[in-house]
Amino acid sequence: MGRAIAILAILTCCVVTTALAQDYSLQPIRITSNVPVKVSIGGGPAVSSPIYRAADGAWKPLDVEQAGGAAAFTQPADAMATTLVLLDKPAWLQLPDDEPPAIAGIRVDDVAVEPGEEVKLGNVPRAPQSVVIAISDEKNPLALSRAVVSLNGRELPASGGAVTMSQSQDGRQVDVKVTIPDLPQAAHTLSVTLPDASPALNTVRTVLSFSTAPMLANAGFEEADSAGRPLHWACSTWSADAETKAEFKIVDGGRTGKALLIEGIAGSLNMVCGQAVDLVPGRTYVLSGYQKSTVAAGYASVIGQAAGKQDQYASMPRLPQAEDWTPFSWEVTAKEDNTGFNLYLRTGGQGKIWFDDVSLELKQ
Repeated sequence: MGRAIAILAILTCCVVTTALAQDYSLQPIRITSNVPVKVSIGGGPAVSSPIYRAADGAWKPLDVEQAGGAAAFTQPADAMATTLVLLDKPAWLQLPDDEPPAIAGIRVDDVAVEPGEEVKLGNVPRAPQSVVIAISDEKNPLALSRAVVSLNGRELPASGGAVTMSQSQDGRQVDVKVTIPDLPQAAHTLSVTLPDASPALNTVRTVLSFSTAPMLANAGFEEADSAGRPLHWACSTWSADAETKAEFKIVDGGRTGKALLIEGIAGSLNMVCGQAVDLVPGRTYVLSGYQKSTVAAGYASVIGQAAGKQDQYASMPRLPQAEDWTPFSWEVTAKEDNTGFNLYLRTGGQGKIWFDDVSLELKQ
C-alpha cells in the first residue's frame, strides 16, 4: 500500500524594497515520515548536486531518478522523522551551516549604538529618522527576499516609512536602512528579522524600542483620582510612625492650572510621590519644574535596581523656601547596570511644598 505524505516547499515572500543583485533563495523540501517513502515531484524541477540532511545533521548526496519531467527519490534510512532535501544545490551554498547571521552594527540617525537582540533607546525627544542595521553571515549569503521589517507590529512600508537594503557582492553582508515615519507620542518598537540562505534558514532578529511620549505622566498635575491624589503618581510616607500625618493632593492655584501639594502635618515625615521612569543606563537626564514652599525641605531622588536590589540612590540638593513659583533643575546620570528606575518628588518634616510643570528629558 502506498503511503501518502505531505511535502512542504519553503516558499519566499518579498516584504520590503531591496536593491538585490542576485536571488539567493532556495526551494528546500521538508519531509516528515517515520518509514522510508518514495517521493515524486513533477513539473520538470531542476536537479543539480541533490543533497539531503541526515538525522545527525550531516548533509549527504541524494540519489534522484529523472524521467518524464519528474524527479523521484526515496527517503534515506538515515533521514527518518524529519529531513530537508535540496534538489538543486547552488555553487555558493556552504554546508553544514547551523549558525544564524550576526548583527554587526546599528546606527541611529548616524550615531552608533551597541548592537544586540534587544536595543533599548529609551525616551527620545522625537522618533529617529533613520536606522541602519548591518548584518553579516560567515558562510552563506543572506536571504533578502525573506526579510521582515515591522514597526509597532505592522510590516513596513505598509505602516509608513520605507526600507532599502544593500548587499555585498558575495551576499554575506547586508545593510538594512529603515526610514521611520512621523510617529505619535507613545512607546514604539522596530524589529528586523533576516535569515541566511541556507536550507535551515538560520535567522537573526533585533528589536529596537524607544518612546516619544513624555517621560513623566501627568507632570502638570492636572489629573487627580477620586481621593484627590495625582494620577500616575504613587504617594506615601516612608519611615512612618503612629503619629505620622501627611497629605498629598491636587489643588488649584498652580503655576499653570493645578499643582501637587505635599504637606507634612505630624509625626515622622518622609513624604514621596513617585513613578517609574524609562532611563537608559549611562545616559544623563534633566529634571526641571517649579516649586514653592513654606520650608527648605523639598527635593527629588532617582532610585535604580541592580540584580533585583536597590542600587543607585541619587538625590538633588534641598530646594530653598520660596513664596512664589520658583524654577529648579537637576541633572542625573542613570547608573550603569541598573534597571527599574523610579523618580520621586519628596519632602521631609512639617510644612508645605507645591510642585508644578515638572519634566524629565534626556540631556542633549
